[in-house]
Amino acid sequence: MEEYVTRREFDRLLKEEVRKQLKEQKTEEMKAIRVDVHNVDVEAIKQEFHTVSDTWLETLQEHYNEHHADILALQESQADFRDALKTAKDDIASIKATQEQILKLLQQK
Repeated sequence: MEEYVTRREFDRLLKEEVRKQLKEQKTEEMKAIRVDVHNVDVEAIKQEFHTVSDTWLETLQEHYNEHHADILALQESQADFRDALKTAKDDIASIKATQEQILKLLQQK
């Protein structure tokens, strides 16, 4: 007669089998790799890094100076434009006052 296994028993048996296989399984040995730092010229690398960093910083400073000068010129231009607007506003107010005086004189005649 055939004996049936329940789902719970099957899961238990499967877990046991997996555990058993994992215990038997061996990992492949890795060979140690020796890193010889003395062959690398650390000072040359540091110098190259320093040179590249300095070049980058100088370029960044030049770009900042250019943009800063452009911003200052723009601020001056805006200030000039603001002054011209104030003058135009005063001129318009003066013209309006003159126009009102002329209209009053015309209405009196």
